[in-house]
Amino acid sequence: MAAAHAACFAMAFSHGLAQAGIPAERLNVNATCTFEQVEGGFKVSTMVLDVRGKVPGIDQASFEKAAQQAGQGCPISGALRNNVAISVNAHLES
Repeated sequence: MAAAHAACFAMAFSHGLAQAGIPAERLNVNATCTFEQVEGGFKVSTMVLDVRGKVPGIDQASFEKAAQQAGQGCPISGALRNNVAISVNAHLES
């Protein structure tokens, strides 16, 4: 699940940046999910996306905003929303 989310998020993020006219030179997305035991079995409770990217012509605040917007365009994020706590850590590399 984490691998699918990372790949989907990377595609949504890359597409959003390109559409804004600031294509990424490099994006790397890692996802980590947490399973918790609940009554009757287990559940994915959290997903943490760590995004690192090199995007010429953008600052850290704009990179973070674009990462948050990517979460709105990512189908996996949409499927998990309101059921799994998703957090995004975005780091712009120089």
